[in-house]
Amino acid sequence: MTSRLPRRFALSLAAALPGLALLPAAPRPARAAAFPGAACLAVLMSDLHSAQERAAATLGALDRVLAANAGTPALVVVNGDVFERGNAIALRSMGAADWAFLSALRRRAPVVLNLGNHETALLDDMAETVARARALDLAVVSNLQRAADGAPLADAAFRLDLPGGRRLVVVGIATDEAATYRQVARERLRFPEPAAWARANLPALAEGAEFVLVASHAGVAADRAILPLLPEGALLLGGHEHLRFVHAAGGRRYLHTGSWNRFFTVAAFGEGGIRSAEVAVEPGIEEDPAHAALWREVFAAHARPEDQEVLFRLPAALPLPAAARRAVAAVAAAAGVEVGLMNHTTFGTGLPAGEVTRLAFDAFLRFDGGLVQAEADAAAIAAIAARANQDEEVPLERRIGDFVYASALPAGPARLAANGWVGLNAARYLGSALAFRPVPELRVKAVVQRALSAG
Repeated sequence: MTSRLPRRFALSLAAALPGLALLPAAPRPARAAAFPGAACLAVLMSDLHSAQERAAATLGALDRVLAANAGTPALVVVNGDVFERGNAIALRSMGAADWAFLSALRRRAPVVLNLGNHETALLDDMAETVARARALDLAVVSNLQRAADGAPLADAAFRLDLPGGRRLVVVGIATDEAATYRQVARERLRFPEPAAWARANLPALAEGAEFVLVASHAGVAADRAILPLLPEGALLLGGHEHLRFVHAAGGRRYLHTGSWNRFFTVAAFGEGGIRSAEVAVEPGIEEDPAHAALWREVFAAHARPEDQEVLFRLPAALPLPAAARRAVAAVAAAAGVEVGLMNHTTFGTGLPAGEVTRLAFDAFLRFDGGLVQAEADAAAIAAIAARANQDEEVPLERRIGDFVYASALPAGPARLAANGWVGLNAARYLGSALAFRPVPELRVKAVVQRALSAG
């Protein structure tokens, strides 16, 4: 059973700004997620990518959850990709606000960081990331190894002892897709195959633990093979592909928490299995004031005029799925073909209403590059249709992980245009290795910006 929208506890501006009560009715804040009788809580988040504009609201929401569950042991699990090199403020400050966010989480509860491929977005050596995290008293878990000697880069698991002699173990697994790590970083690493590593190591790591949480930054394809290896009652936390769904497999639970600090999930372990609730996060809502002030200081110190240049204006906000579909339509139109394609993780978050700055645009469209094009017969188009646009309800067995957004797909043969990453990985994304060739003089960001500027 798969559910894309688990029970959500939304936040409201009215709670943060009482003066809004004078305006037309704003939604009242829902009660914070409470789990009476839980043995422990795990606050789960993945793929943050330096989304510091939401970090203060995330902390405020977390405080409400912890207050609603006062007395229940809790920890925070960050399942990789805290940092984003494409965020100019994060890059210039070397992640100052990101590290401050991790530190703020640690002041509230133990924090377990599972290493993702973007933990070297700002630092060249993953070992330095591990050292800095440990200096903040974070527990770092991973199955990554040092290339020089094969030694573990971090502990494979973290164990939390609970009242009554119970124990929760958190195991960390990284993606073995070497191309998703920066070259300077991947040359220093070895990447165990996730499912094979889990098969060999999970039984011993889970021994003696009543509650088991596996944090996998390996993606859906690997996780499908890992899930059956988990003991009954265990939770598999997915990441890497910016997805958001919940799947139940017998007594096991598998979930993804979204990306860009837009959501986190609270999981409660105890009698009767795992209970969970999703928390939606929006900027400016129920913020932690100290972190909001810190973020303003970091921004003021490192922002440049070009970051705040207004590229275009939008009459209404575009959530990520809608904005991505506008982008692939722009790619098709610019290349003069019938179908545009771009992969989901090329996008970060949606676009705001009103003025869209360069920073906001870069958070939406993370990577630039040339366009490529190819021809597809009817069978290839059918294969693409079965794999594209997986931002809706999709059974786990059909999910491919990172997927392509596709503009309207015809029933018969068609010409395609895509960003370069899709062209390089066509068999994975499209179901067949089409022969892509460059489209001269067209760049992804310029094409999409021009289309959005035109309205």
